[in-house]
Amino acid sequence: MRGPSKLTHGADFYCFKHNIEPKWEDPICANGGKWTMNFPKEKSDKSWLYTLLALIGEQFDHGDEICGAVVNIRGKQERISIWTKNASNEATQVSIGRQWKEFLDYNNSIGFIIHEDAKKLDRNAKSAYTA
Repeated sequence: MRGPSKLTHGADFYCFKHNIEPKWEDPICANGGKWTMNFPKEKSDKSWLYTLLALIGEQFDHGDEICGAVVNIRGKQERISIWTKNASNEATQVSIGRQWKEFLDYNNSIGFIIHEDAKKLDRNAKSAYTA
């Protein structure tokens, strides 16, 4: 599998559970949100691989709440996000965010943005939870 560093600028690559589409409108994702990590250009390959392995290997305590993962390749950075089903369950969301950081040994703070907020506020959406 090609890592994110081999994808072209502007690319989005998704890995979602069966019968879940990587879009806000999907009924399973509609009430959810996403945790996001940012990486310098061409520095997300290992983190993307480890994220996929943790998802496929069912390493999350609340893995049933996870819809899938996305990597976005942009000009100055790469973003990896984990999409979840139910944004209103704070304890579950924070558990997912903390475990993900632990799996990747990621030391920066990460935020959880509710899909509904992102739709309404676009780039002005604020993190509902942090880990």
